[in-house]
Amino acid sequence: MAVKGKRSKDIQKVRRHLRILTMMTITRKTNRDVYNKLLHEGFEIADIKTVQVDMKELRNDFPFLIESKKDANGTFTYRKPIHNTIDKRKDSAMSPREAVCFQIAFQHLTPLLPSRSLDDLAPYLKEAEAVLSDNSSKKMKNWKDKVMTINEGLQLQQAKVNASVLNNIHMALWDEKVVKASYASKNKPFPSQYIIHPAGLVYRGRICYLVCSFEDDNEKIIYLPLHRFKSIEIIEDSYSRHRKHKIQNLAKDLLGFKLNEEKINISLKFSEFAGSHLFETPLSHSQKIKRTRDGYLIVEDKVVDNMELRYWIRAFGDSVEVLKPSKLRKEFAKEAKRIMKKYILKSLFYKCNLIVVKINFPKH
Repeated sequence: MAVKGKRSKDIQKVRRHLRILTMMTITRKTNRDVYNKLLHEGFEIADIKTVQVDMKELRNDFPFLIESKKDANGTFTYRKPIHNTIDKRKDSAMSPREAVCFQIAFQHLTPLLPSRSLDDLAPYLKEAEAVLSDNSSKKMKNWKDKVMTINEGLQLQQAKVNASVLNNIHMALWDEKVVKASYASKNKPFPSQYIIHPAGLVYRGRICYLVCSFEDDNEKIIYLPLHRFKSIEIIEDSYSRHRKHKIQNLAKDLLGFKLNEEKINISLKFSEFAGSHLFETPLSHSQKIKRTRDGYLIVEDKVVDNMELRYWIRAFGDSVEVLKPSKLRKEFAKEAKRIMKKYILKSLFYKCNLIVVKINFPKH
């Protein structure tokens, strides 16, 4: 009976090993990924340690079928090996046009993709480089040096995010897990510990925000700058309450710092020079522009009442005047008075002090 039981276990192990080998693609998989897949397919496994032993044996016995990599957190991932040598165009299914598209897409998507996905894409990037290294692809290769994008406004430096924090939050979002985080608020001297349910990441300007909720407050959606996290630890056997939510729905009220739900009808008076671009790039399809006799442009439209609107108007300085709504006009009028107090009144006070000093200065 003992021999029969051992034989049955050996057969199960062989079946399991064969199935694991067929799972290996260029997409990296963790022990947990393999374990969950086997359980889903009906394999009888005591615990994840069995899979860890399986992966170690397969890696040693079949190095040409499985390669492993240890990340910064000590987690092993496995995939089918990628051959390092690509015979340029001859063995590549990628065309020069596809190669240049992939290069440009990879450049812009890098901040948005988890490190696991970037590792999976690395072989394709290498293949694209090999394809474009061919002399016949020179024009395609040079295309990325002929186009570029420039963001509007003053370009600030990118906020620095801890690499381990970014990797762990990517993994948590990928696996829809809850995390334990050490977060340093802007107004607190020391970081605090929180249990957080991640929903997604939003890149706004030079800052990446984690859209999430705290464990003890499932009603309030918050967004936390990722660079203020000191550490993030994934809680295994947990599931984020936002795993079925779309980030576009959760973050839509945060992206423009919305002040209310209603749109407002605005009327703005621009100088010709400042407002002429709105003929070519209107605020919306419903925008209306008319010229006044004294050479100004009156722009009318219905827009969302948010901070982005205010930032945009402020950027034109004294080349724009808010006519409507009256509430927004009063808001800018109060702001103008505060600015005048800082610059004009302080300047007058400084000049008066200089006059007093000159009058009282003793003559020799």
